[in-house]
Amino acid sequence: MQILRGCIALFVWGAFTFSTEIMLAQPEPQVISSRFRESVSLDVNNTVLKKMGSVRDYLSEQQWEDAVKILIQISDEYGDSLYPEAPGRYLRVSEYCQNLLAGFPPEAIAIYREKVDPRAKRWYEEALAGSGRQPLVNITEQALMSSYGDDALNLLGEMAWEEGQLAEARSLWRKLIPRTASDSPVYDTGLFHYPDTDLPVPEILARLILVSFFQGNFSQADFEQGQFRKKYPQATGRLAGKEGNLSDLLAEILADPSRVSLPDNRSELKTFAGHQTRNFKAAQPPEIGAVDWSFPVPLVWSQEFTAKPAFGFRVPPGLFPVVHQEHVFFNDAERIYGLNWKTGLPAWSQDPQSSPILYPSASHRVSRLPFRPVVGVPRYTSTIAGGRLYARMGSPVTSVAKDERLGLFSDLVCLDLDQGQGKLLWKISSAQLREQNFVWSFEGAPVVSGNRLYVVLHRGFPEVQTNVACFSADTGEMIWNQKVCLALRSIEEGVNYISHLLLTLGEDQLYLSTDMGAIASLNTVNGKLNWLVTYPSQDKTDKEELSNHMKTGLVPCLYDRGILFAAPQDSSQLMAFDAESGLLLWQRPWPEQIRNLLGATQSTLVVSGDRLFGLDRATGRINWKTGYHDPEGFGYGRGILAGDYTYWPLREEILVVHTEQGYLKRKISLRKRYGATGGNLVIAGNQLLIASPRRLTAFGTDGQIPANESKKISALSIK
Repeated sequence: MQILRGCIALFVWGAFTFSTEIMLAQPEPQVISSRFRESVSLDVNNTVLKKMGSVRDYLSEQQWEDAVKILIQISDEYGDSLYPEAPGRYLRVSEYCQNLLAGFPPEAIAIYREKVDPRAKRWYEEALAGSGRQPLVNITEQALMSSYGDDALNLLGEMAWEEGQLAEARSLWRKLIPRTASDSPVYDTGLFHYPDTDLPVPEILARLILVSFFQGNFSQADFEQGQFRKKYPQATGRLAGKEGNLSDLLAEILADPSRVSLPDNRSELKTFAGHQTRNFKAAQPPEIGAVDWSFPVPLVWSQEFTAKPAFGFRVPPGLFPVVHQEHVFFNDAERIYGLNWKTGLPAWSQDPQSSPILYPSASHRVSRLPFRPVVGVPRYTSTIAGGRLYARMGSPVTSVAKDERLGLFSDLVCLDLDQGQGKLLWKISSAQLREQNFVWSFEGAPVVSGNRLYVVLHRGFPEVQTNVACFSADTGEMIWNQKVCLALRSIEEGVNYISHLLLTLGEDQLYLSTDMGAIASLNTVNGKLNWLVTYPSQDKTDKEELSNHMKTGLVPCLYDRGILFAAPQDSSQLMAFDAESGLLLWQRPWPEQIRNLLGATQSTLVVSGDRLFGLDRATGRINWKTGYHDPEGFGYGRGILAGDYTYWPLREEILVVHTEQGYLKRKISLRKRYGATGGNLVIAGNQLLIASPRRLTAFGTDGQIPANESKKISALSIK
């Protein structure tokens, strides 16, 4: 396992430090001896690289005026491009310039402030006059090292705190903690520290302890409070609306955990992995009794794409249902289905002979298999937000073969669930995104925040390119389209390729694992890249392996309280990053293909592939593992966290494992007892649903009865 910059002060999960004023022991960072050859091409401006070289020359000669002048010019003209801050890690140029300035000597900082303070002062006065957040954001993005940068960080942190964006508040306030003489003499540009704030540091540190507490990290908050009392026993200030001794105020607040109301992502599964952070835990374990109802999913043309998945199945468990109120929805390439999860009847109907198909309204469509060969695993996801369902429909092919004769387009559709009983509100076809005769494809289902939705775009020619685009959730109109990276095509041009990339949304920031050598963070407002990390990509070209759902997974990043976990499918590494900065917290090689990041609790990260693993989320150390070495007993579908347990599906049974301690609580036999098979698990109310390759099965709470006596919807109703 490799830890980079482990000695840097980060206010995250458990490596709490007060900059280096209160310092925990950290592992020695390991140095990368040589830079790997990156598999992606990024928008790095050569002019910036040359000008940065000039800045370093001026700094070595202590020509502060010239160094500052060039930095301001670089930031103003090239601020949105990327700069290689360290091997394998890129920052936005404007952010890197501010980080670099923070390490300048006071006389150089004074020169910079003389030039930018008038502009920063104007923005700050606009914010105080009621112009909202944007003037403060302008300061933090363009003039953070001005005399008003610390005030902007402080006010933005207060706004984030009031809005419940605790991780954002932490990242803003953390930047106000200055470095001390005990830090490394070489300033590290990977993380920003405002060097000379006149704000009361103990008061800021006390707020950071409250962030830990209200994030539910009670033991960590207690530890931090103990360290704070030792360092600042007499410090006074204002905290949570009260004036007084800060240690006493903290002790009073921390003594009452009942005042903490954690974000609720434990109710309905609204998207893949349940929540847009890709981290979901149901409040209560499901009650599994008899098979209550079963819905046979017709085989459609797109599910014939793959020729030889494992265990003789022609299709994988590639359906990922979502739940809204009393209904469950799922889709394949052609149709969106809606069922009442209590009865198994079509949504909004008591007639078992009515059609459960919500989209398309016309039940017939002429579809043909592609002319050229196809590799990859088709998977189907959707997202529910604001009473609407958003799904990616059409051909699952995302990288079209160069000489493919069939138009392989994809659609993004929006259905009204709350007001229109599944009525189509709008549809965007990838054919509309044509650019110089090269067509984009939508990847997986979008994530949604407010009135905006975000989705990954992909194309295979003239180069393999991955973008992230933002659309209006109300109309489907494009707002911005941001290029992330280019890559070499890993399979020959005459083959169609299926992928299904999903974004992760955490604290109003977007995260994307491209599965081709890069992981990126983007701003939801304007699409600007916050940071981008590259890693050694394993070039997978074996068609059978790429088409085997036991060899590949659907693994978007998982966000939890400021930490981003990633398991790229083109790498054998499992990684954890500080989500705000992109700094690597830890990474470790993995013995088998990770197919699911199932969830993260306060102390444990749950990962599955052939077997199920529980890791210490702070270090990546494996605490426990369970499963079989026999391929017939490997994991089969996506499990779920519920209560204190993880429900993990195999092909013929479900294992119920204690999430923190890893002991096996129960085995639920599917095939022998119910005649069912494993698949992707969904909790709806107190019922457990299993989406297997060809069937959606609901287990009720009644006594156990044979599966063949359970209620069923006739396949004849699907027309």
